[in-house]
Order: sequence, then structure tokens, then C-alpha cells
Amino acid sequence: MRSLDDTIVALSTAAGASPRAIVRLSGPRAFAILGSALAEPRPDLAALPSYSALDAPLRLGPGQPAIPATLYVMRGPRSYTRQDTVEVHTLGSAPLLRLVVDSLVQRGARVAEPGEFTRRAFLNGRIDLAQAEAVLALIQATSAAEAGAAARALRGDSSRRIRDLHERLVRLRALVEAAIDFSEHDLEVVAAGDVRAGIEHALAVVAEALGRADTGALPPDGVHVALCGLPNAGKSCLFNALLGRPRAIVTDVAGTTRDAVAEPLVLGGIRFLLHDTAGIRPPAGSSPCAEMGVAPLSDPIDAEAIARVQGLIAGAHIALVVLDASQPLTDAERRLWHGVHAPHKLLLLNKSDLPSAISDPEGSALANSDSTPHSALRALHSPLLRLSALTGAGVPELRSTLVAFVRSGRVEALPSDLVLNARHREALRRAREALGRAVEAMGEGLGEEFVAADLRAAHDALGAITGQVVPDDLLDRIFAQFCIGK
Repeated sequence: MRSLDDTIVALSTAAGASPRAIVRLSGPRAFAILGSALAEPRPDLAALPSYSALDAPLRLGPGQPAIPATLYVMRGPRSYTRQDTVEVHTLGSAPLLRLVVDSLVQRGARVAEPGEFTRRAFLNGRIDLAQAEAVLALIQATSAAEAGAAARALRGDSSRRIRDLHERLVRLRALVEAAIDFSEHDLEVVAAGDVRAGIEHALAVVAEALGRADTGALPPDGVHVALCGLPNAGKSCLFNALLGRPRAIVTDVAGTTRDAVAEPLVLGGIRFLLHDTAGIRPPAGSSPCAEMGVAPLSDPIDAEAIARVQGLIAGAHIALVVLDASQPLTDAERRLWHGVHAPHKLLLLNKSDLPSAISDPEGSALANSDSTPHSALRALHSPLLRLSALTGAGVPELRSTLVAFVRSGRVEALPSDLVLNARHREALRRAREALGRAVEAMGEGLGEEFVAADLRAAHDALGAITGQVVPDDLLDRIFAQFCIGK
């Protein structure tokens, strides 16, 4: 990490042509450096009140034309970095923006490292580490739910709960250590019952936070949904219908899809990753697919495609098993249903625009015959859905079913207000384990030294979430994920 006394500059908006772009300059010499690049007459930026805005053209070199710009002046400590900061809002021309940044570097600034503005905000006490990570989560959000969760974390509500608990544990540990110092004088600094009550309260708070985290954090790339079935069941057509655009190739020829196709899909503010897979036909001889009862293939390409399908389905959160309802139910389809092993699966009877050859009782019996407790989405009103990928009938109901199922908590549901990443969850687990050890130590009558050591481990783990206890190499890893200019 470079010195906080450097004045840093970077483009803060996305690269590429745009009507307006922002160059941000922050540091002790921000006003002087930018002031030297202003066209005459040059306003005294240091004399302006914080949050001033003024039109002040830039002149980047002798004889060069003035560049129109609007300056937003933020005096430290009332700025994002708590240092003097100026934002230059000007035309979003890539060559022009490079000239602006290069000119300010020549005048004494240096190009900011990835995430350095936010890192300075953290190091200068403007935000804590969890809020800094929320900035990154907000930038990377691809759904309304993710953006809302990141915004709540950035507001600091959850951070305050963690800081309050951290401080309570620090005070409790201080009392326990004081009791150690005064034990030889037979003075009771704190009652053992009060210590145990404080630890158990902290343990309950951490356990509750972990419970929200484990049921509340979406997978980073979305809830994986795999469409699977026999060849020509209409999977690719349904894939396109769910996306609302022709992404996968659809023909009357069975086996069009050989390799899996994946596309993101946002429904109800929840991000899904939808996979279209090859029709399941087992290779000749063996493999788990042989249980599915479809005529085996000797084509090595088909064999590889089916092997990939099985791996993809095994890694999916939800499998949508598509059957052609215009044809009678076969033993192959029954074996297919039982051979699909995913945490959750739903039976879809496709081609409802054609006369049905599979009755509702027959389809329900199949859907309910699986022995896996959570496999058939039994929280739904019906264990199966009828639809037509061709006409779109039933597709809105399928979308609603996926959203309702995720929100029900059966899949990792909405992003948690507290925990946005695995680092936080791991820190909470360490705190829970340390507090559990402290309770056991008291129950076994071990000395206060053991309790104090476990309390220290617990509050250090919590401090790692907000940045009260954090090594520099961890900061480097976190802020390296940011883009330059943030």
C-alpha cells in the first residue's frame, strides 16, 4: 500500500464513450494540482466551501483548447476519503480522459491503485471493512435483491451490531482478566454467573447471525437451474421461452444440443443461471446414465455430452426434468426422473398445446415417487407443472414457481442484510467456536485464563469482519478485487 500522503487520480466511470465521465482526484494536494490545470481565470479551490460545484474549463497544455468541465469540490474530512477531493465531470471521450489523467499525473498526482479511494475511506475511518466490501458488492450486483442487500450493508446497520458485540466481548474479557489479577486477594471483580450469561448471549447473537447467513446468501453467480430430459422433449425451446429470446438452437431433429448452454436470468430480483443440456442418452455399456433406460449411443461425442450433463445436474441447485406430455409415459422417462440427482427437482410436462398422453394422476404419481425428501419441491401446490414452451402457456407460472421456491428458504434465498461473503461467514463460525469453548471451559471449572483466551479469539474473529482486527495482506486481497477509480 502506498502512502496516504500521495494525491491519487483515476477515471471513476466505466471506460468507453459516454456523454459524461468523472475523473476523481483525492489527497493533500488535490486542490493545488487541479488548480494548476484550470483555464484562466483560475478559481481558488481551497477557498471554496465543501460540496461546491462550479463550471471551470481545463487547459491541459500551452496552446491547447479549453476543455469544458464541472468541478465538484469536497473538503476533507467531509468527503468519501476524508481527504480533499475534487471530481472533474467532463466529456466521456476515452482519448480526452486519458489526456486529463496524464496531465494531472504530470502535475504531481499518481494513478490510484485498485480500490484505493475506498481503502482510504476505510483507513481514515469513514467506513468499516464490511461497508467497504459492500461497495464492491453494490458495484457487482446484477439483481435488485443483491443491490438492496449491498446498500443495506453499506448503510452500516449490520456493522453496528457486530461492533457492539465486539466491544461487549472486549469489556467482558477485561473483567475476566482483572479477576485473574485480583484472584490472590480474594476479591470478586465479576460474578461467574454474569460472565457465563454474557458469553451465552454473545453465542446466541452469533448463532442467529450465522443462521441468517447460511439461509440468506445467494451463490455468487446465481441459483443454478438445469433443464434436463430425453432428446426432443423441448428443453431448448423452454430455455428460450424462459429467457424471452432465441438463445439455444431449436429444430425438429432430436439431439440438436450437444454441449450445455448457460445464460443468466433475473426473476423477481433474484439471479438464476439457467442451463440447457443435451438430451440424456447413455453411452453403450455402462455409466450411471445406463439406469435411465434410453437406447445407448456409441458416438464418443454423445457419450462426452451425456457425461457433462450428469456433472452439471449434480452441481445444480434445481433440476427441471422436462417430459414430452404428448407421448405416453415410458419406463425410460420414469428411470430418467429417478436418475436425476439434484438437491431439488421439478417435473415439467411440456407440449401442453398438443393432446396430452400423460394424465395428471400419472404425472403426480411419478413426481411423488422419488424417495429424496426435498427433491420434488413439495412446498409447492402441485408437484408438477404443465406448460407449452412453444406457445408460452405455463411459462409465467414456472418463473413464479422458481422465485417462490428460492424465497421460501429451501434454496439459499435472498442476500442477507449482514453477511455478503464467505469471509464473513467463516469469521462468524470462528467466533461461535471460540465462544462455545469458553462456555465449556466454565462448565468444566477451568481457570479464567482459558476463558479469557477464548474471548479474545471470539472478539478478534468479529473484529476481522469490520476491520478492527485485520492484517495488511487481507486488505490487499480485498481491495485488489476493486476496479481502479473506486
